[in-house]
Amino acid sequence: MEFKSTRDKSCCRICSRIGHQSLHNSVDEALLLKRKAEEVQFELNGRCIYLVGMMGSGKSTVGKILAEVLGYSYFDSDSLVEQAVGMPSVAQIFKVHSEAFFRDSESSVLRDLSSMHRLVVATGGGAVIRPVNWRYMKKGLSIMLDVPLDALAKRIAQVGTASRPLLDQPSADPYTAVPTLNF
Repeated sequence: MEFKSTRDKSCCRICSRIGHQSLHNSVDEALLLKRKAEEVQFELNGRCIYLVGMMGSGKSTVGKILAEVLGYSYFDSDSLVEQAVGMPSVAQIFKVHSEAFFRDSESSVLRDLSSMHRLVVATGGGAVIRPVNWRYMKKGLSIMLDVPLDALAKRIAQVGTASRPLLDQPSADPYTAVPTLNF
């Protein structure tokens, strides 16, 4: 009984910071995702999974959970581009080189990943704008994370737009910027 009571107190401290319902929703969603991943694991036959969706849609979070459940390796294509270029962020790559340079590097990373197996790849939010990237991702299974624009804007507003070069505009208001992106 005492253990339960201590755990409940810890839960209450955590819940008071992030919201009780939010914590339980996150846990429920993660458990549901794990169950679904376990159901389809056999049918994947080692094929890679590519997660696509708008920035802030949860590709990294979902990707890490899927990789763990499936026993796959996890990669974030933006991080791989940063490593390949030798720069600390996508925003800096955009600033120093250009968006076109970043997109070329992104395509190169996706080409290399497409020759591998048993990977979960969180793609950059704009990866889908190039048909060549779809050809690479077609070798595996692509899953789109579809999140309402209002939820995306709230998520992005929480972390700011500095790390999101397509949103880091003078207005920097994700509530007005997100709906205007042209993907």
